[in-house]
Amino acid sequence: MATPPRKTVALLFLGGATIDERHRLGDTVTKASHVKPWLRAMSEMDIIAETEGFFIASGIGAIGLPEWTAVGRAIRERYDDVDGFVVVHQLATLPAAAVALSLMLKNIGKPVVLCGSPLLSADDRADDRPRTKSSVTDFGAKAGFINAVQVAVSDIAEVVVVYGSHIYRGDTIVGPMANISGDILGKIDFGIRFFGQHAGRRDRSWKLLASFETKVAVAEYLPGVDLRHLLHLPRGTRAVFLSSPEGAGAVTAAVEQLDGHLPPATPIVVYAGSTAVDFPGTLVVRGPSRSAALLRLMWALGQTTDLKRLKKLLS
Repeated sequence: MATPPRKTVALLFLGGATIDERHRLGDTVTKASHVKPWLRAMSEMDIIAETEGFFIASGIGAIGLPEWTAVGRAIRERYDDVDGFVVVHQLATLPAAAVALSLMLKNIGKPVVLCGSPLLSADDRADDRPRTKSSVTDFGAKAGFINAVQVAVSDIAEVVVVYGSHIYRGDTIVGPMANISGDILGKIDFGIRFFGQHAGRRDRSWKLLASFETKVAVAEYLPGVDLRHLLHLPRGTRAVFLSSPEGAGAVTAAVEQLDGHLPPATPIVVYAGSTAVDFPGTLVVRGPSRSAALLRLMWALGQTTDLKRLKKLLS
């Protein structure tokens, strides 16, 4: 009987790769030349699959849509060559990255797994501050990366986050990572156990929808705040995104201030959380967090200028 071919996994580095905090070569990845030493230090992954690393960005400083769309393009370029992808990501913006990639990778037929560990700054190391564990669990960073590779060759076809021993659905994640919550798809112990329904691997075609419109005016409403400054929006503003820590119902007063006074074809979009509310003359976007809802709005605006289709994409 012929031996089945070994599974292959592409690791895309965008911060969050710290294995050990002693800052030796191979302990973390902050530039392209660090990838091969890091893979040698993580040779345990080769028991599971053949791995190849690709540097996207250091993960130090601002990480956002340009880096996430670069990840999407890297996945599209290598899609036919590997069995799955691991995105090694800095932790601060990992929940937002999971949402953005879930939106971009439409009908993906293979696993895209996000994971990461903290990176201490030079000041942190110099001050000899108490070290943060590489994971809030007892598993440590190495085990977290190994878990991610296991999930990347499993029978799942969606964007997920692996943190500790749990597998979370990517578009449900709410951070910060030290207190992560979201839909748990499964658990990793001596193998992988999936709970309930999840999308399995498939050969169907998929699309990379990586356009995001960032010209959105964002306002948080508190009772009594005057938002009429938004009546003088910069030219080209595509939408106004309103939210309130008091809940979606509190936004009614803000909508009344703005409704009918904005430039034509500039929709008011209200973040409603998980609440089933409606506001006449506005669009509603829901999501597990305010940032997830804003990403969905920017993504939807990147796909269409038609208000009817926009409403459908936001639902």
